[in-house]
Amino acid sequence: MIKYVLSILLVYGLPNYVAGQPFRVPAEWEKQEKVWLTWFGQERRDSVSCRVIEALQPYVKITLNAESESVKGAAMRYMTSFSIDTAKINFVIDPYIDFFTRDYIFFVADQKKQLKVVCFDYSSYGMYPGIYGKPMPEEEKLFGKWDERVADQLGLPVIKSDYVFEGGGIESNGAGTLLVIREMAQQRNPGKSIQEIEAELKRTLGAKKVIWLSGGLIEDRLFPKFGPFYKNYFGGGANMHIDELCRFVDEYTVVLPYIAPADKDKSPVDSLNYPMLETNFQILKNATTADGKPLKIVRVPVPEIEQLKFTLTVQGSQSAQFSALGFNTGDTIYRVPAASYCNFFISNKVVLIPKYWKLGMPESQKQKDEEVRKTFSGLFPDKQIIQIFTLQVNRGGGGIHCMTHELPESRN
Repeated sequence: MIKYVLSILLVYGLPNYVAGQPFRVPAEWEKQEKVWLTWFGQERRDSVSCRVIEALQPYVKITLNAESESVKGAAMRYMTSFSIDTAKINFVIDPYIDFFTRDYIFFVADQKKQLKVVCFDYSSYGMYPGIYGKPMPEEEKLFGKWDERVADQLGLPVIKSDYVFEGGGIESNGAGTLLVIREMAQQRNPGKSIQEIEAELKRTLGAKKVIWLSGGLIEDRLFPKFGPFYKNYFGGGANMHIDELCRFVDEYTVVLPYIAPADKDKSPVDSLNYPMLETNFQILKNATTADGKPLKIVRVPVPEIEQLKFTLTVQGSQSAQFSALGFNTGDTIYRVPAASYCNFFISNKVVLIPKYWKLGMPESQKQKDEEVRKTFSGLFPDKQIIQIFTLQVNRGGGGIHCMTHELPESRN
């Protein structure tokens, strides 16, 4: 009898077994009750939000967060030029909800599809105290409490953790296998070993197995003091999130970007990302899911990063900030957006994928958009594939996946 109990504990983990209900992070392709977004209040992102809402609204309920009644009114007026029924949108007024709703809440479901909210600690993508080197302001902490407020609104129990994670940093196949970037987990949780971090993911998210990937896209990393990753090239994404790098599309299939060997020196970004992507390809080739099955790896291209970067000139008011990094007034710096075809969102009957070509860009980028569309049409033959131009959001550090968050269907 003792051996039997020990074997159960090894499979499910002690806290899960004691609770009597092993749980898991539902896969994104499972049925969704609704999707959250947050209104930003600037045209460059709001136009993308409207395209996302247009695509989702026929198939799933939408909750739109707004920081005030005036922002709600502005959102409703702006949406009149799109195919959106604002009467069917549930607005929530909350001044402390970030645009990238993906990163602020986790749901787990037990075997009866009853949900709980996992409340991890919050460090604003590793900025406090790690990058800034100082404590987080009290007002900033309120953004990290959105998960608790949602749990209260929905009447769901919570599982609390003093470890730090964001939703875009963990990818689930719905059956206990997680993808996580090792360096991200350690940066968010300094002083914790990988073994300790993995044990916490088993306790909180019901993980049976974690596949640890390496590095992440160079433009998605926040270097010390927001410095350049190469000469005058700066990134600025979410600091090594898995949803820019590798995603599940079913229980045994992942999508991973590729850079053709002939193209790896077209850009400093590609030169730095190429070996990282191939390292992760080997990790995935040798990995298995929690039930011991190998992964199928589907490669998709990376966008034409050199064409997507935007140029800034250091202004006098910025000199103090950039002088410590070796730049002076009048110097040119490049900002590279966190642009990736892996930042897609799966919902009930649609898959929203980014596209990047626009007039004036090379034909090769248009071909990449089409290659990705065809790939996803094959991966999701029963869903509509909708391409959305997302560069305005990518420049803010995320994409379609980052700005959306689904509520899994439940029996609560």
